[in-house]
Amino acid sequence: MKKKGFTLIELLAVIVVLAIIALIATPIVMNVISNAEKGAAERSADNYIKAVETLIATNALDGKKVKDGIYTIDSNGNLQFGDVEVSGTKSNGGRITIKDGRVVRGETTITIGDHAVSYKDEKVEAKELAKLLDVCSLKSSTPNVVGAEYLCNLGDGDRTFYVLEAGTTSNPATLILYGNYDTMTLAWCDQNGDNPKNNSCHADGLELKLDEIALAWNKLGRSQIEIPSMEQIMVADGRGENDYEGGQLQLSNKFLYRGYPTTDTTTQGYWTSTGSPTNAYYALLLNRYGQTASNYVYSDDLYGIRPIIELSI
Repeated sequence: MKKKGFTLIELLAVIVVLAIIALIATPIVMNVISNAEKGAAERSADNYIKAVETLIATNALDGKKVKDGIYTIDSNGNLQFGDVEVSGTKSNGGRITIKDGRVVRGETTITIGDHAVSYKDEKVEAKELAKLLDVCSLKSSTPNVVGAEYLCNLGDGDRTFYVLEAGTTSNPATLILYGNYDTMTLAWCDQNGDNPKNNSCHADGLELKLDEIALAWNKLGRSQIEIPSMEQIMVADGRGENDYEGGQLQLSNKFLYRGYPTTDTTTQGYWTSTGSPTNAYYALLLNRYGQTASNYVYSDDLYGIRPIIELSI
């Protein structure tokens, strides 16, 4: 008996049907994977916060009280006051605000892999970090090294940024804006807020300005826009992260302080996120001449804001 095979038309029909199924199924599968990755990042961030609070309690038992303030998570997931031991995926960046021995979730952003996890109204949200080459193009010859120059369009036109911290496949790159965001001067602490008017206010005045900037930089999530810490500035200048504690320093890398024309009499430099280690009413800054300095947290007539952004590579 002669066997009958598929005709060309029948084969083409099968291929078309399979293509349609794939077209429908692929976005669904990708969405499931994306949601699973976000959920995993959110759980990892919660575990990380619990581990940080355990570390704070351990330090207190050893007579080493952790001061209130904003702490930068290093690329190994550790903090200035100790190594954070956590099971599972560890943070590889972000900022943690600590008050009275607890992590203030609403003022905390934790990077888990290529997701930034933030908290609002006690709700956790993980967003995939925008990638460097999605929003920026290289202007200098060497990519992804400290000081490399990029032209970025984050939603309000082209702006120049410099690499502050080089990224890796597992850690986002941090870029600092060329000069201040605008000529507006502002106080480190929110003058109308309920927080105390000393550096335990956690730079809430600057955070309010970042909320405004995030509306213009709508290609990024709010969690990707931060204030540079003095520790980051020191390392980018080739120094130890705590060298600023030795007093006023002159920086050598001009990209860290350039962008303040001498005719600009309104903005004399930019605030960092670091409170003064010696005076509760001062916060640290970079003046227009590239020198580390400090000023009253409620002073709003001299210094502005120079944001940094975090982009995965």
